[in-house]
Parts: sequence; structure tokens; C-alpha cells
Amino acid sequence: MKPRIRVYATRIPAVLLAAVIFATGVWLFARHMQLGAITADWGWLYRAGQVIHTHGLPDHDLFSWTFPDRHWVLYQWLFEAIAAPIYDRLGLVGSVFGVDFLGVATYALVPALVLRRDRVHPVWPMLIGALVLIPVSTNLGLRPMLASNIALLAQYVVVRRLRADATTLPRAVIAIALIYALWSNMHLGFTLGLFSIVLFAAGDLWTRARDREAEACGPATYALLLIAAVLASGLNPYGWTLYAYIVHLSLETRMNAHIHELMPPRADNAYMQVGAALLGVFALLALTYRRVLSAAEILHVAAFAAAAFTAMRFVIWAGLFYALVAPRLIAYAAGCWSPPRLRAALAPLDGRGPRFIGIAALCALAVLIITVGAPAATGRAHLADCAPLRRALVYLDRHYPPGTHWFSSETAGSCARFYTPERRVFIDTRFDMYPEDFVLHWFFAYQHRKHWRALFDRWAIRVVLLARGAPLVDALRGDPAWRLVYHDPDALIFERISDRRGAHAGPTRASSAD
Repeated sequence: MKPRIRVYATRIPAVLLAAVIFATGVWLFARHMQLGAITADWGWLYRAGQVIHTHGLPDHDLFSWTFPDRHWVLYQWLFEAIAAPIYDRLGLVGSVFGVDFLGVATYALVPALVLRRDRVHPVWPMLIGALVLIPVSTNLGLRPMLASNIALLAQYVVVRRLRADATTLPRAVIAIALIYALWSNMHLGFTLGLFSIVLFAAGDLWTRARDREAEACGPATYALLLIAAVLASGLNPYGWTLYAYIVHLSLETRMNAHIHELMPPRADNAYMQVGAALLGVFALLALTYRRVLSAAEILHVAAFAAAAFTAMRFVIWAGLFYALVAPRLIAYAAGCWSPPRLRAALAPLDGRGPRFIGIAALCALAVLIITVGAPAATGRAHLADCAPLRRALVYLDRHYPPGTHWFSSETAGSCARFYTPERRVFIDTRFDMYPEDFVLHWFFAYQHRKHWRALFDRWAIRVVLLARGAPLVDALRGDPAWRLVYHDPDALIFERISDRRGAHAGPTRASSAD
């Protein structure tokens, strides 16, 4: 075989393999986003954003009939004010594509650009980022956590440049202050940023103790960054009282134990298994090549991965730091393991032109998968968890007066904002807005654990909307005080028979949308 032919016979399979890995990760991510990027949470986030534009920042609850006068700490108001008009302009499908593009940019494209100064070929961050998107897709969506993603990424870049003497301390302090001034108005995740600064400080303290010439900053530098961050985080409508609010929420452990995204990820979830495998590879390589990464980098991956194992919410941030840190380690290991002939064949692809072409080609492939491939495989994007409840919610709104006391799941309460925006709800996914005891009583009633009749009497519940399969369905079917008035393949509506006197009580027999 001629040398040139031999080179192409080595290079082409390697390029195709990289394209297949990248395409697989992006396709699984985009496929999941088609069904889950716009969750029930977006219902009240979107409506709150509209209210902010028309009436300013609300002081009390707008959406529930149970606590209409309760003070509402709308700490993510800026995200809602920005995202709501974007959603109006892009619509559901365009917004899903927007989340997809932002995900690819955050986890693949930006890390590829950030790691250029480390001479890491951009294909590595792009491939690893695509794989990271698989577990990240289990909790990523159009929610304020996107703001924390971008802010954590921006802070990481600022601190990284400071550690490499690529920027000055005053500029870094100003950049950090600007980040936190915005961040504290968009998501409570700004506390994760403070934690990240502490991890940098601890890691660099260890690094400087072992090697005085290493890229690292001293404790005084991080103290200044931390002070700037804390001071700037008070530039929001609630000031530094947000810290007390965060502590209060953290102490509501009884309620937090029942919130899905605060539970550990399921071990039988295939997407989470991919995440666990990626962490296993990282741990093995980090132990093998101990001097490739700094202590601060390892601490970020380890700390956020540990948090992700305790609560699903942290999966997206654990994935972010993995995408920023792991490529350098994996690229180094690949360089050590790959045979000389393969390195020689791929060497021409390491130039500036081929690097640019590689990034552009993978980005084009991602756009094609997101806009054509994933929709073709899954159908048009839809509202996660809400689409099956639409018919029941519309029926309830048409047949019962606005002041009707009705009971539902937290998901149905949030979905009502999409289909019946003027109707107030019993509860929705804003668990931090409601008293902890109320949330727990609702949870036990909904799960048919205890005291559901007492809760219904306490709040004078007349109508109940439940998804098929909800534990309370069988209890209401067997209770003579309740009758079924509506059912479709996904939901049922029950009405209290004893309350049919006086006010309009809906239809006299069960309606079906089957």
C-alpha cells in the first residue's frame, strides 16, 4: 500500500469515528429535549415574565387560590423578563431549538474555544461535550438554571485567565462583580458560584504548597473575588436577604425530600449510566496521570459530581465542569496511548485551518441533527407532562366558575398556566412559595397516604383533576361523596356530589374525550 493511501486509510476512519460519537451524543440530547426542554415549570415562569413587563415585579402570589396574599420572593425575575418575550417570538419549537443550541454551545463549543490555550485539539472538547449532553439532558430545560450555567462558565473563564496571568486582578474583580449583579437576579444558583471560588482557592492553596511556579492564585486574590461576588449579589430587589431565604429553604428538609430534582438520580436510567461511565473514565485517568490537571480542576469535577449523586438538580453543573476539565486529561491520555502511525496520520489535522474546519463541520452537523434529525425521529416538540392534561384542563375551565376550589397535582397546577392562564390553582411547582406544612399535606393527600378527606374539607375542594394512574383515583372512585364527570385517555375529573346545590356544579353525567 502506498504511503499516501495508508495515511488516508488511517485518517478517514478516525474522522468518521469522531463524527459518529459526536452525532450520537447530540442526537440523544436533542431527542430528549424535543420531549422535555419545555417543562411544566415554564408555565408560571412565562406568565410571571409577562406580568413583570405589564405591571412590574409582583409582591404577592398571582397564581394560587390557596395563598393569594402570600409574599412571593421572585428571585429569578430577570430571567423571566428576558425569556418570556423570546418565547413569544420563537414559539415552542423555536425555543426548544434555542435550548438545544445553547446546550451544544455551553458544553461543547465554548469548552473547545477555552481549551485552545492548552493546545487541546478542539475535537476532544466537542466529542466529550456531546457525550456529557446525554446525562445533562435529564434535567436541562428552559428554566433559570440556564442562567447559572452561563454564569458558572463565565466565572470559570475569568478565574482561569487570572490564574494564567492573562488578565489583571482589577479586571477580574470587575468581571466577577458584573456576573453576580446579573446572576443574583436570575437564579439562586449564584451560591454555586461562591462555592466554585472556594474550590479554586482550596485547590490553588494545595497546588502552591507543592509547586510555587504552578499557575495558581493566592488566598488574598480569592478573598477579593469572594468579597466582590458577595457585595454584587446584593444588587437585587431583595438585597442580601436572599441569603437568609436560601438558608430557610435549605432547612425545609421534610418538603425537600419529596421534590423530584432534589432526589438522587436513578441508577437504572441509561442516560445517568452514561454519566457514571464518564466519571469512571475520569477517575481512572486522573489517578494514572496525576500531574496533568490542577487540584482546583479536580476539585470542581469531584465536588459537583458528588452533589449530582445526591440530587439530580446538580447533574447539569457537574456536566459543565466535566466538559471544561476532562478534555485536557483525555487528550493527554490518548496521546500517550495512540500508536505513532496514527499520530503521524492525524498530525496534519492539527493546524489552525483544519481545527477551524473541524469545529465548523461538527457545529453544522449539530444544527442538522437538532433541526431535522431529532424532530423527524420524535415528532414535533411538545410541552413535557402538560400535553396529556390539556383536554382535562380546558374542560374544567369551560364547565366550572373561576372561583371553584379545585385540587390537582403540582404538574397540573403549573400546566394550567399554558391552557387556562386566568384560573388560579391549588398548588403548582413553586414549592418554595408555599408553606412547608401545606406542601406536605398536599403530597400525602395526592399520594393517598393519609388525611386526604380532611385536606379536602379544610380547603372546601369541589373538583379534583387527576392523571390516570394517580394513587387518589381509586379512592375517589370508591367514595360515594364523589362522582366522575370527565375522563379521557390521560386524565379524569371528579366532582363532590354534596356540593351540587346552589352554584353551578358542572355536567350531570360523565363526559368523555376518548
